[in-house]
Amino acid sequence: MSDAVGDCPATRCLEAALVSNRLAHAYLLVGRDEGAKLALAAALAKAGNCRGDHGPGEFCDTCPSCRQVDAGGSANIRIFGDSAILRIDTVDQFISYASVKTASGCLKLSVFRGVDFFTDVAADRVLKTIEEPVSGNVFLLLSQNSRRVLPTIRSRVQIMKVERSTQEAADLQDATSATGEDACLEVLLEFAKANVSLSETVGRLLRMSSQNSLRDNATAGLQTIALFMNSVLRARGKVSPLAGISLSTEPELARVNFVLDESRVGLFLDHLGERLKHIEQNVNPELVLTNVLLELRRMTTHE
Repeated sequence: MSDAVGDCPATRCLEAALVSNRLAHAYLLVGRDEGAKLALAAALAKAGNCRGDHGPGEFCDTCPSCRQVDAGGSANIRIFGDSAILRIDTVDQFISYASVKTASGCLKLSVFRGVDFFTDVAADRVLKTIEEPVSGNVFLLLSQNSRRVLPTIRSRVQIMKVERSTQEAADLQDATSATGEDACLEVLLEFAKANVSLSETVGRLLRMSSQNSLRDNATAGLQTIALFMNSVLRARGKVSPLAGISLSTEPELARVNFVLDESRVGLFLDHLGERLKHIEQNVNPELVLTNVLLELRRMTTHE
Protein backbone atom coordinates (compact mmCIF):
# COMPACT_ATOMS: atom_id res chain seq x y z
CA MET A 1 0.00 0.00 0.00
CA SER A 2 2.92 2.35 0.57
CA ASP A 3 3.53 2.35 -3.20
CA ALA A 4 0.25 4.21 -3.68
CA VAL A 5 0.71 7.03 -1.18
CA GLY A 6 4.14 6.60 0.36
CA ASP A 7 5.22 5.71 3.86
CA CYS A 8 2.84 7.76 5.99
CA PRO A 9 1.15 6.96 9.34
CA ALA A 10 -2.19 6.16 7.66
CA THR A 11 -0.56 3.64 5.32
CA ARG A 12 1.29 1.91 8.15
CA CYS A 13 -1.86 1.79 10.28
CA LEU A 14 -3.99 0.23 7.57
CA GLU A 15 -1.30 -2.26 6.57
CA ALA A 16 -0.95 -3.39 10.19
CA ALA A 17 -4.73 -3.68 10.54
CA LEU A 18 -4.93 -5.87 7.41
CA VAL A 19 -2.10 -8.11 8.61
CA SER A 20 -3.74 -8.58 12.00
CA ASN A 21 -7.24 -8.76 10.48
CA ARG A 22 -8.37 -5.95 12.78
CA LEU A 23 -9.61 -3.19 10.51
CA ALA A 24 -11.78 -0.61 12.26
CA HIS A 25 -15.29 -0.23 10.90
CA ALA A 26 -14.83 3.48 10.09
CA TYR A 27 -11.93 5.85 9.39
CA LEU A 28 -11.70 9.60 8.89
CA LEU A 29 -8.93 10.30 6.37
CA VAL A 30 -7.73 13.87 6.82
CA GLY A 31 -5.54 15.95 4.50
CA ARG A 32 -5.49 18.62 1.81
CA ASP A 33 -4.38 16.16 -0.90
CA GLU A 34 -7.66 14.65 -2.12
CA GLY A 35 -5.80 12.50 -4.64
CA ALA A 36 -3.72 10.89 -1.90
CA LYS A 37 -6.80 9.98 0.12
CA LEU A 38 -8.53 8.47 -2.92
CA ALA A 39 -5.35 6.58 -3.86
CA LEU A 40 -5.17 5.14 -0.34
CA ALA A 41 -8.83 4.08 -0.55
CA ALA A 42 -8.18 2.30 -3.86
CA ALA A 43 -5.08 0.61 -2.43
CA LEU A 44 -7.06 -0.63 0.56
CA ALA A 45 -9.77 -2.01 -1.76
CA LYS A 46 -7.12 -3.86 -3.73
CA ALA A 47 -5.28 -5.20 -0.68
CA GLY A 48 -8.51 -6.38 0.91
CA ASN A 49 -9.74 -8.25 -2.17
CA CYS A 50 -6.65 -9.24 -4.19
CA ARG A 51 -6.47 -12.92 -5.09
CA GLY A 52 -2.80 -12.85 -6.10
CA ASP A 53 0.03 -14.70 -4.36
CA HIS A 54 1.34 -12.29 -1.74
CA GLY A 55 1.30 -11.55 1.97
CA PRO A 56 -1.46 -9.82 3.96
CA GLY A 57 -1.73 -6.10 3.33
CA GLU A 58 -0.29 -6.39 -0.18
CA PHE A 59 -1.80 -6.66 -3.67
CA CYS A 60 -0.61 -7.83 -7.08
CA ASP A 61 -2.15 -5.04 -9.21
CA THR A 62 -2.69 -7.53 -12.05
CA CYS A 63 -5.53 -9.85 -10.98
CA PRO A 64 -9.11 -9.18 -12.15
CA SER A 65 -10.05 -7.72 -8.74
CA CYS A 66 -7.20 -5.18 -8.78
CA ARG A 67 -7.87 -4.24 -12.41
CA GLN A 68 -11.55 -3.65 -11.65
CA VAL A 69 -10.61 -1.19 -8.90
CA ASP A 70 -8.33 0.69 -11.33
CA ALA A 71 -11.09 0.76 -13.94
CA GLY A 72 -13.65 2.09 -11.46
CA GLY A 73 -15.91 -0.90 -11.96
CA SER A 74 -15.31 -2.84 -8.75
CA ALA A 75 -18.33 -3.75 -6.66
CA ASN A 76 -16.09 -3.58 -3.58
CA ILE A 77 -15.54 0.19 -3.57
CA ARG A 78 -17.83 3.12 -4.29
CA ILE A 79 -16.96 6.78 -3.89
CA PHE A 80 -19.69 9.28 -3.05
CA GLY A 81 -19.83 13.01 -2.53
CA ASP A 82 -17.75 16.00 -3.50
CA SER A 83 -14.90 17.64 -1.61
CA ALA A 84 -16.64 21.04 -1.69
CA ILE A 85 -20.42 20.51 -1.50
CA LEU A 86 -23.01 18.24 0.13
CA ARG A 87 -26.07 16.91 -1.67
CA ILE A 88 -28.81 15.09 0.24
CA ASP A 89 -29.42 12.58 -2.57
CA THR A 90 -25.74 11.60 -2.35
CA VAL A 91 -26.22 10.76 1.34
CA ASP A 92 -29.16 8.52 0.35
CA GLN A 93 -27.03 6.73 -2.26
CA PHE A 94 -24.19 6.26 0.22
CA ILE A 95 -26.49 4.73 2.83
CA SER A 96 -28.12 2.49 0.23
CA TYR A 97 -24.77 1.12 -0.97
CA ALA A 98 -23.39 0.65 2.54
CA SER A 99 -26.48 -1.34 3.53
CA VAL A 100 -25.95 -4.03 0.86
CA LYS A 101 -24.44 -7.24 2.20
CA THR A 102 -20.86 -7.99 1.19
CA ALA A 103 -19.89 -11.20 -0.60
CA SER A 104 -18.20 -13.73 1.64
CA GLY A 105 -14.45 -13.12 1.96
CA CYS A 106 -14.63 -9.64 0.41
CA LEU A 107 -13.88 -6.22 1.82
CA LYS A 108 -16.26 -3.45 0.74
CA LEU A 109 -15.32 0.21 1.08
CA SER A 110 -17.98 2.91 1.33
CA VAL A 111 -16.15 6.17 0.68
CA PHE A 112 -17.67 9.62 1.28
CA ARG A 113 -15.89 12.84 0.27
CA GLY A 114 -16.60 16.22 1.86
CA VAL A 115 -17.77 15.22 5.34
CA ASP A 116 -16.58 18.70 6.41
CA PHE A 117 -19.91 19.97 5.07
CA PHE A 118 -22.25 17.56 6.84
CA THR A 119 -25.29 19.19 8.43
CA ASP A 120 -26.63 17.73 11.68
CA VAL A 121 -29.35 15.91 9.72
CA ALA A 122 -26.88 14.37 7.26
CA ALA A 123 -24.50 13.44 10.08
CA ASP A 124 -27.28 11.73 12.06
CA ARG A 125 -28.32 9.64 9.07
CA VAL A 126 -24.77 8.57 8.28
CA LEU A 127 -24.07 7.86 11.96
CA LYS A 128 -26.93 5.40 12.14
CA THR A 129 -25.42 3.53 9.20
CA ILE A 130 -21.90 3.59 10.66
CA GLU A 131 -23.09 2.38 14.05
CA GLU A 132 -24.81 -0.65 12.49
CA PRO A 133 -22.33 -1.70 9.78
CA VAL A 134 -22.89 -4.63 7.45
CA SER A 135 -20.27 -7.34 7.98
CA GLY A 136 -17.28 -6.81 5.70
CA ASN A 137 -18.03 -3.13 5.11
CA VAL A 138 -15.53 -0.39 6.05
CA PHE A 139 -16.37 3.31 5.95
CA LEU A 140 -13.82 5.83 4.73
CA LEU A 141 -14.87 9.42 5.37
CA LEU A 142 -12.69 12.03 3.67
CA SER A 143 -12.02 15.46 5.15
CA GLN A 144 -9.65 18.33 4.45
CA ASN A 145 -9.62 19.47 8.07
CA SER A 146 -10.85 17.33 10.96
CA ARG A 147 -11.71 20.45 12.98
CA ARG A 148 -14.52 21.15 10.53
CA VAL A 149 -16.08 17.71 11.01
CA LEU A 150 -18.98 17.56 13.45
CA PRO A 151 -18.00 16.08 16.85
CA THR A 152 -20.65 13.37 16.55
CA ILE A 153 -18.82 12.03 13.47
CA ARG A 154 -15.33 12.37 14.95
CA SER A 155 -16.32 10.40 18.03
CA ARG A 156 -17.32 7.34 15.97
CA VAL A 157 -14.29 7.00 13.69
CA GLN A 158 -10.54 6.46 13.81
CA ILE A 159 -8.86 9.63 12.57
CA MET A 160 -5.78 9.34 10.33
CA LYS A 161 -3.79 11.97 8.47
CA VAL A 162 -2.91 11.20 4.85
CA GLU A 163 0.03 12.90 3.16
CA ARG A 164 2.43 12.19 0.31
CA SER A 165 5.04 14.86 1.09
CA THR A 166 7.86 15.08 3.62
CA GLN A 167 6.99 16.03 7.17
CA GLU A 168 8.43 19.52 6.73
CA ALA A 169 6.27 20.21 3.67
CA ALA A 170 3.23 18.75 5.41
CA ASP A 171 3.72 21.05 8.41
CA LEU A 172 3.94 24.07 6.11
CA GLN A 173 0.81 22.95 4.26
CA ASP A 174 -1.08 22.58 7.55
CA ALA A 175 -0.05 26.08 8.62
CA THR A 176 -1.22 27.52 5.30
CA SER A 177 -4.57 25.72 5.35
CA ALA A 178 -5.24 26.83 8.92
CA THR A 179 -4.59 30.53 8.26
CA GLY A 180 -8.14 31.41 7.21
CA GLU A 181 -9.70 29.39 10.00
CA ASP A 182 -7.40 30.94 12.61
CA ALA A 183 -8.32 34.39 11.30
CA CYS A 184 -12.01 33.56 11.77
CA LEU A 185 -11.32 32.36 15.31
CA GLU A 186 -9.53 35.61 16.12
CA VAL A 187 -12.53 37.60 14.83
CA LEU A 188 -14.92 35.54 16.97
CA LEU A 189 -12.68 35.91 20.01
CA GLU A 190 -12.69 39.69 19.68
CA PHE A 191 -16.48 39.65 19.27
CA ALA A 192 -16.94 37.46 22.36
CA LYS A 193 -14.77 39.89 24.35
CA ALA A 194 -17.01 42.75 23.12
CA ASN A 195 -14.08 44.45 21.36
CA VAL A 196 -15.82 44.66 17.96
CA SER A 197 -19.44 45.30 16.99
CA LEU A 198 -21.92 42.79 15.66
CA SER A 199 -22.09 44.39 12.21
CA GLU A 200 -18.32 44.58 11.89
CA THR A 201 -17.95 40.91 12.86
CA VAL A 202 -20.55 39.82 10.31
CA GLY A 203 -18.86 41.89 7.63
CA ARG A 204 -15.41 40.49 8.37
CA LEU A 205 -16.66 36.89 8.31
CA LEU A 206 -18.47 37.42 5.01
CA ARG A 207 -15.32 38.95 3.47
CA MET A 208 -12.88 36.48 5.04
CA SER A 209 -11.86 34.99 1.67
CA SER A 210 -12.00 37.14 -1.46
CA GLN A 211 -11.99 33.97 -3.58
CA ASN A 212 -15.24 32.66 -2.07
CA SER A 213 -18.83 33.76 -2.47
CA LEU A 214 -20.75 35.29 0.44
CA ARG A 215 -22.58 31.98 0.82
CA ASP A 216 -19.31 30.00 1.00
CA ASN A 217 -17.80 32.45 3.50
CA ALA A 218 -20.96 32.28 5.61
CA THR A 219 -20.79 28.47 5.61
CA ALA A 220 -17.12 28.58 6.63
CA GLY A 221 -18.02 31.11 9.32
CA LEU A 222 -20.70 28.84 10.81
CA GLN A 223 -18.32 25.89 10.82
CA THR A 224 -15.69 28.02 12.57
CA ILE A 225 -18.27 29.13 15.15
CA ALA A 226 -18.88 25.44 15.95
CA LEU A 227 -15.11 24.96 16.31
CA PHE A 228 -14.97 28.12 18.44
CA MET A 229 -17.58 26.84 20.90
CA ASN A 230 -15.93 23.42 21.12
CA SER A 231 -12.61 25.18 21.72
CA VAL A 232 -14.16 27.20 24.55
CA LEU A 233 -15.38 23.98 26.15
CA ARG A 234 -11.95 22.38 25.78
CA ALA A 235 -10.23 25.44 27.21
CA ARG A 236 -12.54 25.27 30.22
CA GLY A 237 -11.91 21.55 30.65
CA LYS A 238 -15.51 20.67 29.79
CA VAL A 239 -14.52 18.25 27.01
CA SER A 240 -11.28 16.40 26.18
CA PRO A 241 -8.93 17.96 23.61
CA LEU A 242 -8.63 16.33 20.19
CA ALA A 243 -5.43 14.36 19.70
CA GLY A 244 -2.76 16.29 17.84
CA ILE A 245 -4.72 19.54 17.66
CA SER A 246 -3.68 22.69 19.48
CA LEU A 247 -5.30 26.07 18.87
CA SER A 248 -3.28 29.19 19.62
CA THR A 249 -6.43 30.99 20.76
CA GLU A 250 -7.35 28.53 23.52
CA PRO A 251 -5.51 30.36 26.37
CA GLU A 252 -7.54 33.46 25.51
CA LEU A 253 -10.74 31.43 25.19
CA ALA A 254 -10.37 30.24 28.77
CA ARG A 255 -10.74 33.84 29.90
CA VAL A 256 -13.90 34.70 27.93
CA ASN A 257 -16.89 35.15 30.24
CA PHE A 258 -19.20 32.52 28.82
CA VAL A 259 -22.30 31.24 30.55
CA LEU A 260 -21.57 27.57 29.96
CA ASP A 261 -24.89 25.98 30.80
CA GLU A 262 -24.67 22.54 29.18
CA SER A 263 -28.23 22.53 27.84
CA ARG A 264 -27.74 26.01 26.42
CA VAL A 265 -24.47 25.10 24.69
CA GLY A 266 -26.00 21.94 23.25
CA LEU A 267 -28.99 23.83 21.93
CA PHE A 268 -26.71 26.44 20.38
CA LEU A 269 -24.67 23.79 18.54
CA ASP A 270 -27.88 22.11 17.34
CA HIS A 271 -29.05 25.44 15.97
CA LEU A 272 -25.84 25.76 13.97
CA GLY A 273 -26.81 22.69 11.97
CA GLU A 274 -30.13 24.32 11.16
CA ARG A 275 -28.36 27.55 10.14
CA LEU A 276 -26.17 25.57 7.72
CA LYS A 277 -29.35 24.24 6.13
CA HIS A 278 -30.62 27.80 5.79
CA ILE A 279 -27.46 28.74 3.88
CA GLU A 280 -27.97 25.73 1.59
CA GLN A 281 -31.55 26.94 1.01
CA ASN A 282 -30.24 30.37 -0.10
CA VAL A 283 -31.42 32.31 2.94
CA ASN A 284 -29.62 35.68 3.17
CA PRO A 285 -26.14 34.73 4.57
CA GLU A 286 -25.77 38.08 6.36
CA LEU A 287 -29.06 37.50 8.20
CA VAL A 288 -28.07 33.94 9.15
CA LEU A 289 -24.70 35.01 10.58
CA THR A 290 -26.27 37.93 12.42
CA ASN A 291 -28.78 35.67 14.18
CA VAL A 292 -26.08 33.16 15.16
CA LEU A 293 -23.77 35.85 16.54
CA LEU A 294 -26.62 37.41 18.51
CA GLU A 295 -27.24 34.03 20.10
CA LEU A 296 -23.51 33.66 20.77
CA ARG A 297 -23.35 37.05 22.46
CA ARG A 298 -26.26 36.16 24.73
CA MET A 299 -24.11 33.30 26.04
CA THR A 300 -21.52 35.74 27.40
CA THR A 301 -21.80 38.12 30.33
CA HIS A 302 -21.39 41.09 27.98
CA GLU A 303 -25.07 42.02 27.56
